[in-house]
Amino acid sequence: MSKKIELRFVEDDVAVQAELLEREMPRTCGELLKHLPLESLATHARYSGSEVAMLIDTAIRVEPENATHDVRPGDLAYVWLDSGTYYGEDSDVSEICWFYDKDAAPRMWEGPVEVNVFARMVGDTEPFFKASADTRISGQKTLRISLADE
Repeated sequence: MSKKIELRFVEDDVAVQAELLEREMPRTCGELLKHLPLESLATHARYSGSEVAMLIDTAIRVEPENATHDVRPGDLAYVWLDSGTYYGEDSDVSEICWFYDKDAAPRMWEGPVEVNVFARMVGDTEPFFKASADTRISGQKTLRISLADE
């Protein structure tokens, strides 16, 4: 049985679980699990459609692993962006992002960005997707990622 993590919007007290894709993404899952729990501000993405992202400590760095820009609602991904590689990125970026509708496509101004899809949300995702979509209007929200209680 795969491990699960929980994503929780702290202020809204809205959560969802995601099943880790440890077989497909062993390095990404292994590295992120070492750093749980993670807590940071989640912000709606600018160029990616229905995507929300949270910056994490740049001490957490995972190279591309089966990276793709083909995502679907409920996918949870990790990406590292080198400083100066993309417009407006003046420092390195370590980020976890998730996608909540079919128009999502990880990208920057220059075009698609390859991400490590390391987990998929399970169960009733609707309340979490709504809270994610609300960040377009409300702005940043605190998000906590932790191991799910089995």
